[in-house]
Amino acid sequence: MAEGRVNPRVPYDEEVQVLLPKSVGARAIDLGAGGIGIDSPEPIDPGTDVQLVIFQGHAITYGSVRWMRPEGSRFRIGIQFREEDWNIIELVNSLRGQEG
Repeated sequence: MAEGRVNPRVPYDEEVQVLLPKSVGARAIDLGAGGIGIDSPEPIDPGTDVQLVIFQGHAITYGSVRWMRPEGSRFRIGIQFREEDWNIIELVNSLRGQEG
């Protein structure tokens, strides 16, 4: 999944809400300027356009599901953002600075 990724991701743990194609509560696992990995109770097929509420409800972003794999009774999903968001880039850089 990380193969071919242009922007690195950092671990990120937050409740997120998928609004489209249907409302689903999920958990963010990692975050990068170009996308987010989530753990979802519902599958979302690759190629599906999604709308996400992130940053404790302070931001709405749009993307497309790049991949999905089952993990037990849940689903790990990789979402590519439609465009890089400078707020996300700043957060990722801040989190990277806290790692080291």
